[in-house]
Amino acid sequence: MSKRIEPELPSIMPDLDQVKDFKQSQTSSSKTPPTFDKNTAVHTAPAKSSGIALWLGITSILGLAAGGYMLHQQNLAMQAKLFASEQRIIELENALSATGEEMGESAGAIRAKLNAITERTDELWTQMDKLWASAWRRNQSEIKKLRNQTAALENTQKQQTKTQANSSSTLKSLSDNQADMTLKLSLLQEQVDTAQSIKTQLTAMSTDLDKLKSQAQGRDSKQLEIGSSIAQLEMTQSALVEQLERLESQLTSLASAPVQEKLN
Repeated sequence: MSKRIEPELPSIMPDLDQVKDFKQSQTSSSKTPPTFDKNTAVHTAPAKSSGIALWLGITSILGLAAGGYMLHQQNLAMQAKLFASEQRIIELENALSATGEEMGESAGAIRAKLNAITERTDELWTQMDKLWASAWRRNQSEIKKLRNQTAALENTQKQQTKTQANSSSTLKSLSDNQADMTLKLSLLQEQVDTAQSIKTQLTAMSTDLDKLKSQAQGRDSKQLEIGSSIAQLEMTQSALVEQLERLESQLTSLASAPVQEKLN
């Protein structure tokens, strides 16, 4: 990078010789006594005006010199700052170039590592494909066997489901039969109780009949009345016997019905 050169301002400070000449002229003019020559009297007013103008010129020259000096110092400071900035830019450019070289080297290393990783990945994929193919061929028979076992288990499960459904229907029918049998048993118990009461009545009537027969033998006068009572008792007894026979036949039929249902 080319260095930038700023144009230098010329120095406006007066030389030392000029300052000495100016002082000598001032001292020589102050030592000479005033003369009242006509020519000098005529030129007095212009001399005063020229001294003021000279003083103003010197003052302006000094001001310009001071301003020029200040500008020169500022220019030097700006040049120093500019030089420092240029040095900093050069350092940054050098660091950037070094960083670029390092980045180039690191990029090359990364590229080499990436190529190695790619090759290793391709090799691993190839080995994986080989392993997958061998495992697939080796596991085909096992997969087929497992499928057959799964189908057999499904069939067994279906049969068990059907058997369970049949068992449920059988249990339901048995429960219904048990309810019917309970009802029939209750009816049979009622009929047995009725038959027992009829037997008790028959026993009581037989006792009364025996008493009447004994009384009939002792009392001839009341034979007709007793005969009619005996006939009536015999009719009642025959009716009760018929009713008892019917109940016994019903009990027999009801007792044989559950056995036939169980056999069916």
